[in-house]
Amino acid sequence: MCGILGMLNKKYNIDEATRHRFNSALKTINHRGPDDHGELAIDRTLLGHARLSILDISRSGHQPMTDINVPNHIVYNGEIYNYKEIKTQIASNSYRSETDTEVVLRAYCKWGEKAFACFNGMFAFAILDEKQQLLYLVRDRFGIKPLYIYEDKHTLVFSSEIKAIKKCLLLSLELNYEALHEWLYYGNTLGERTLFKNVKKLLPGSYYKINLRTGEGSQYFYWKPEMLLGPEAPLQTEYELINTTRDLLESAVKRQLVSDVPVGIFLSGGIDSSAITAFASRHYAGVINTYSAGFDYENGINELPKARLIAERYKTNHQEIHISGQDVPHIIETLIDHHDLPFSDAANIPLYLICGKVNGSSKVILQGDGGDEIFGGYRRYNTLYWRALWQPFIKMVTFLNNIRQKKGSYYSRRRYLNALSENDFAVQMALLLTVEDVQNNPLKIFSKESRKLVSMGDPFLRYRRCHERFSGLDPVHEMLMTDTQIILPDIFLEKVDRATMAFSIEVRVPFLDHDLVDYILPLPGKIRIKKSKKKFLLKKALSGLVPDEILYGPKVGFSVPFGYWLKTSLKKYFIERIEELQKKGSGLLDYDNIKFLHREHCEGRRNHEFLLWKVLNISIWANKNRF
Repeated sequence: MCGILGMLNKKYNIDEATRHRFNSALKTINHRGPDDHGELAIDRTLLGHARLSILDISRSGHQPMTDINVPNHIVYNGEIYNYKEIKTQIASNSYRSETDTEVVLRAYCKWGEKAFACFNGMFAFAILDEKQQLLYLVRDRFGIKPLYIYEDKHTLVFSSEIKAIKKCLLLSLELNYEALHEWLYYGNTLGERTLFKNVKKLLPGSYYKINLRTGEGSQYFYWKPEMLLGPEAPLQTEYELINTTRDLLESAVKRQLVSDVPVGIFLSGGIDSSAITAFASRHYAGVINTYSAGFDYENGINELPKARLIAERYKTNHQEIHISGQDVPHIIETLIDHHDLPFSDAANIPLYLICGKVNGSSKVILQGDGGDEIFGGYRRYNTLYWRALWQPFIKMVTFLNNIRQKKGSYYSRRRYLNALSENDFAVQMALLLTVEDVQNNPLKIFSKESRKLVSMGDPFLRYRRCHERFSGLDPVHEMLMTDTQIILPDIFLEKVDRATMAFSIEVRVPFLDHDLVDYILPLPGKIRIKKSKKKFLLKKALSGLVPDEILYGPKVGFSVPFGYWLKTSLKKYFIERIEELQKKGSGLLDYDNIKFLHREHCEGRRNHEFLLWKVLNISIWANKNRF
């Protein structure tokens, strides 16, 4: 894994001052690639690369990489797992390295834009085609690797992280108020929007093509999941489905073990990581490292015993990491710096702490992300499975809840019932994900002036667009497809990338292998979640390989007690951060209302933990960015 950076001056050639600023910007993403740095200036374009050496760790893999015969140039972040197969299709005796980077560059030279759909892996890269005077920015199918773009009429800057973009520019980035409405519901922005004006994320499965002569760019999609939804496939027996799923998952894990540095696995003791460990132990050349973590804030309740069981069964080199949650304020601030945004999924804290302990022993880690979204591991899928049965009774159940005493559990039930009562299925999908409630408007944390601007954004826009694409599917299938387009790239994969790359660790996700996804995604919800049994197909495929106590035992997991921290160890820190912002004259937040919500939370009258956690994150972020 690496960090990439590029700049296009649409009018003038690159001068020395710009090159110096660009060099300083590249250093801000050194954590993504501490092994080697490189820069290339051609006319009005700059390309920069920070390398984390995984395949062919020699100097042959130095970037920016150039094909001198054309000439084309590339800066690349990621891994292409089928690069050897592609290499054999491109007849050439002139390869100068054993890297997948060179294969990507040669594939573009041979097939042009059509090459992008051939790459099975995770990636974000830029190709500068000197002859055609084109610049391509390309991102993988599911957005496993990040790519941000700033563009105005004079300049285009792209990078793996926003901090490098900011360093390149001579101007301060403005706050995107409309995107705040979306962030308020989910703890992050969705799709291409960010909280900075003129900075967008390149959408998964797409590429941005810039004409260097005119400076104009257009976005195209080389892949969308609906491309898999053609005519109904021939009926398969349950036996065929189970065996094909098992074979494809095993192939995916085997494919992703290719590395010239040590590989490990984050073994949580859950189904997904246990399956990866089982298959990896068959194909890894040597004893594979597995890592499990227990935290001092779990009260002794964790899945360490389950992880230990899997490690012993498959004879891994297992390490149990015991982590303290001390110095949480410093960790929060550090993670905001790595995200460059007030990212508010607190699960990034334990992941960051685990990586800090693993750092140095395994440069590549396999992890189970994507298993829940591909195979159906969330409660909301069960809810939607029985949608036709519970819909007629929602009004009655809501009435019964309203006459009960209004304590903490009343509000959580009300939120859930409000989501189930929603007639717009796009909005219902969104409300089944977020803990916020339209009737308990979260906009109240903003000042009256800010509220007017924030409310102009539609917090459900991304869900509405997905509903337009997938509305012909059954409710469970539509939710599964939507989750691959929203929560997976915009929350979970972004969390994984920042927390792991902070320590120069490459994480791979076998459940998002193209062959596996191409087979599973077209399957209707009733096959993946049979009779509301979550991960039905995956569990059947793993039967006999993963112990039944893992497949069918209760899921323990761990949760970050940020609601408790806000009442205790973070109570003073929370007030200090919002007062710091207030003293600086920021008119962003409604400080009196926030303090009232905090008192209500601390006194146990109402649980506002997620809303207040977002307030804390945005207060720190706004202080740093002077909003």
